[in-house]
Amino acid sequence: MRIIVKDTEQELDMAAALEVTKQVIVKPDSVITFAGGQTTIGLHHEIVHLYQQWGVDYSKMKAFTLDEYVGLSPEDHKSVSFRIRNQVLDHLNIKSEHIHMPDGMAEDLDTACHEYSRLLDKHPVDLEVLGIGTNGHIGFNEPGTAFHLDTHVKDLESRTAEMKAGFFGSAAMVPKQGLTVGIKRIMMSKQILLLAKGESKAEIIKKALYGEITPEIPASVLQLHPFLTVILDKEAAKIL
Repeated sequence: MRIIVKDTEQELDMAAALEVTKQVIVKPDSVITFAGGQTTIGLHHEIVHLYQQWGVDYSKMKAFTLDEYVGLSPEDHKSVSFRIRNQVLDHLNIKSEHIHMPDGMAEDLDTACHEYSRLLDKHPVDLEVLGIGTNGHIGFNEPGTAFHLDTHVKDLESRTAEMKAGFFGSAAMVPKQGLTVGIKRIMMSKQILLLAKGESKAEIIKKALYGEITPEIPASVLQLHPFLTVILDKEAAKIL
């Protein structure tokens, strides 16, 4: 485990963007999984900035997204798919056929999950980007999620809905379910980049990185990954 602590959120965003950019420079055909949420907005901005500044070639890269809300289309501005495209992917020279996202509108969600897992079988992930919820969730893998699950549908906790309320106007407007890459699949990634910002994440970061490995804190399983990089601002790292 490699832990990097930055003084500010902006410094964290830049450090994380350098990790992603370095991955693409070293391996142009990298497979990278992107995560939505508040934590990664700055990262996405800095990736685009470095792309424009350095002319990094993303044409061979393949992008996956970590999760999606059930019932939201890729055209819905509140969907994970739309936000990641709008924040980062649409501003890079990545080919549209190289972008893969879970189908939250699928009539048969179990089949959609299976198909997404099979697609990931064909394209092993080189770098998985993750945020962490205050309850320890990664993706939509909520507390209590079994570690052995692959891509699946998960009911979202009220605490998660409260965290996502800013995107939807209120917690009541947040979809009740999410389609998410499972912990088993996350752990199959060659490298993992975990980001956390702010004092509200300090307690869960300490538990996840140094506490008991338990499904009640899904992110705790990341302790077992051989190539985990954690980038924190000083507020998120204050009780480590």
